[in-house]
Amino acid sequence: MKRLLWLLVLLLAAGCAVQSNPEPARTQPPEAEIRTPLPTEEPPAEDSVSAATPTIAPTLAPVPSPTPEPTPEPTPTPDPYRDETVTESKTNAAFWYCKPTETLKSYVIGSTYPENPKDAPVKLDDLRYVHILYVDFDGAEHEGALLVHRKVAQDVIEIFEALYDARYPLRSVRLLDDFGEQFDDNLSMAADNTSAYCCRRVTGSRKFSRHSYGTAIDVNPVENPYVRPDGSFAPKESEPYLDRKNVRPGMINEDDLCYKLFKSHGWNWGGHFKSEPDYQHFSKDVKGVTP
Repeated sequence: MKRLLWLLVLLLAAGCAVQSNPEPARTQPPEAEIRTPLPTEEPPAEDSVSAATPTIAPTLAPVPSPTPEPTPEPTPTPDPYRDETVTESKTNAAFWYCKPTETLKSYVIGSTYPENPKDAPVKLDDLRYVHILYVDFDGAEHEGALLVHRKVAQDVIEIFEALYDARYPLRSVRLLDDFGEQFDDNLSMAADNTSAYCCRRVTGSRKFSRHSYGTAIDVNPVENPYVRPDGSFAPKESEPYLDRKNVRPGMINEDDLCYKLFKSHGWNWGGHFKSEPDYQHFSKDVKGVTP
């Protein structure tokens, strides 16, 4: 009995001891292990750039150069003396002839053609305006014009087309009217101009020149002077070419292409005139036209 009472006393004492010892406080972890939460950073404004961060320009695609517009060819000015009906060369359409237009008539009447048609040996409508190409002494190409009788117009385009193809040099090929002289060709000769029609008399005579019929052409007059019986000559610019043995470009002799072409078409050369050689001159006798 005493043993039971003693056990009960021991059990009660043990329970009191357990209740008298509180749960020990938890140990604070070392400072190194304390994690301080980082402050939440505001996102940078869109237009702010960090000074430490270099600005990188975006890579741009190369801008192609604009394709230049092609330069248009200049529109050729229509020839005011070209009629609606023309006769063209079969091998080069730039060589052609036509009847005188009203514009051409108004240009030549009173200049190389008389105001009164009765003062001319041929009718104006019997002449033909001839358009050609030619090469000058520098090798440059030009358009040229001649006024000739209708019965020799085909000869003329064939001859001058052959000269052009051979690059035969001609200084100038223009209507005599371009020089502003009335029934005269002195300025034209001084300019070394190859020309044809002009209603004028033979020098020192009342006889009409072959030019008055449109059946004569003077070629490169400076290189091929007209020499009078007294030794004088025209034009005065042709003096360096009086020596016909010193042959230079543009000078006409019997070995020259120009001479051969005119002769093959039945034309006569003034270089064969005995008393007064006219080296620039070619003419043709045409039945029913020339006397």
